[in-house]
Amino acid sequence: MPQTKIIATVGPASDRKEIISGMMDRGLSCVRINTAHVESGYIAKICSLIFSLNREKGKHVAVMVDLKGPELRTSSFPGGKKSIQAGKIFRLVPEPESDNDIGINYPGILSSLEPGDAVRMSDGRVSFSVTGKGKDSVEITASDDAEIRDRSRINIPGRVIDLGTLTDRDRQFLKEGIDSQVDYFALSFVQSKDNVQSLQNAIMELGGTQGIISKIETKSGYSNIEEISAVSDVIMVARGDLGVELPLTEVGLAQKNIIYHSHRRGKPTIVATQMLESMVLSDSPTRAEVSDATNAILDNTDALMLSEETAMGKFPVEAVKYLSEISEYVESQRKEFPEPEEFIGNRVAYSIAVASKVISRDSSAEGIIAFTRTGNTARMISAVRPSVPVYGVVSSEEIARKLSLYRGITPVYMPAGDEKITDVNTMTRNFQKAMGIRRGLRYVVTSGAPYFLFGGTNDVRVLTMGNYLGVGHTNGISAEGKLAVDKGKAGEILLVAGSDQIPDSPEAYRGIICCSGVSSSMREKLRNSGTALLANTELFSKLSGGEDIFMDGYTGLIVS
Repeated sequence: MPQTKIIATVGPASDRKEIISGMMDRGLSCVRINTAHVESGYIAKICSLIFSLNREKGKHVAVMVDLKGPELRTSSFPGGKKSIQAGKIFRLVPEPESDNDIGINYPGILSSLEPGDAVRMSDGRVSFSVTGKGKDSVEITASDDAEIRDRSRINIPGRVIDLGTLTDRDRQFLKEGIDSQVDYFALSFVQSKDNVQSLQNAIMELGGTQGIISKIETKSGYSNIEEISAVSDVIMVARGDLGVELPLTEVGLAQKNIIYHSHRRGKPTIVATQMLESMVLSDSPTRAEVSDATNAILDNTDALMLSEETAMGKFPVEAVKYLSEISEYVESQRKEFPEPEEFIGNRVAYSIAVASKVISRDSSAEGIIAFTRTGNTARMISAVRPSVPVYGVVSSEEIARKLSLYRGITPVYMPAGDEKITDVNTMTRNFQKAMGIRRGLRYVVTSGAPYFLFGGTNDVRVLTMGNYLGVGHTNGISAEGKLAVDKGKAGEILLVAGSDQIPDSPEAYRGIICCSGVSSSMREKLRNSGTALLANTELFSKLSGGEDIFMDGYTGLIVS
């Protein structure tokens, strides 16, 4: 599976078990429920389906609920539409009184508009400029010949418009989501950190612990990305409305800037909107869409999101498959992705994460194992973009699902009783059994002390998978085979008490384990013969010969 995570919006085309199962098999990490198009009870239905499939497949696919939020819209028009002529003056008013009036559903914002402000309607297709103000109205002059329909969306780029954070409908979905144990709430039209903190308070009041995904889709939200990313769990580049608020020519660079500033705080990012839009009707994406997805990955995003492609498209499973294949190819060609150039946040956790990345590279480790209680350790390791797989080991299924949005992280759920284990060797053996990893493979292990300690990441070490039998000073060569405790017995690895018992022809053995020191001349002889050596070895248990063991030439560990 790719390191880049894939999010799919569920809807009429995909909210069935067989479709979601197919998307999971092709790399799905998270499902999105868009509350703009669902009714009460839908969240509970989808959560039940996802959690059931997670149990069947041993996966940890997360559930995101996207809250619509308050929207600025026009009133309805006679006949359902209104003709607009370039240069004509119209009035924004609470209630239309003439043919030149356009009603607005939040009239309180009229006082905040000033001459020169831009006003856009119908997803940005129709533009106006503010040219005057009355007591309870604002004059706007049309820039285009066009037509607008009932309840058209209104955008006012650059103005912080206080519509509140949540509607009554949002609060109903918020409660249903918390009761259904969803993992994330996405907040629309975030303009400042105040919006995020308002949602945080609402979640806490209902007893929830869900993460918050802040959607950057307004000019003010883009301008305030630093403060918004500081208080958010995840940042979404919502290119649809952002392309209305900003000139289209600026959206590409805005995407890169949002990802950059979020990454500086170790916060995951999602790139959304029109990712593979042609696949609503087509069974394959366009070349431009493949290029767009490729560039989003190269921009260092954590996740890519599908909307209409999977909610109402004809090929939802194929859309997930294509994103997965694109991600895997890009990651196979670009092994190194940049860590934050200038990190803002917990320096200790960040330093441990960087150390884990460097050690995993220098020790040729198979991967990084992060024992974490809150997921913060895994998030920080994800942020520094190691090239090896990262396993976030948690004792909470909720945290495991949250980790599914972090780039490169494979969540691993361990039983809650493991929280009480204070021996990292025992924890690592439990992980090895759970994952079916063969002995002798090398992993970097990071954790707090005791393990799963809240906010206590302070330990990083290199461990070899297996049952630990001893440790010694290595000559850098590894060996595997049957153990002999006497030169006269058969075996590929010889255990001796002292260096005087090392045979004159060491090349007859793959490895020598010596419980005493070894002279430099003998070390050189063994190295030249390609024979592994562990000197000054401390045995953890009695070895009687015949054991099938592995000597790790990097860690000096003996494992069975």
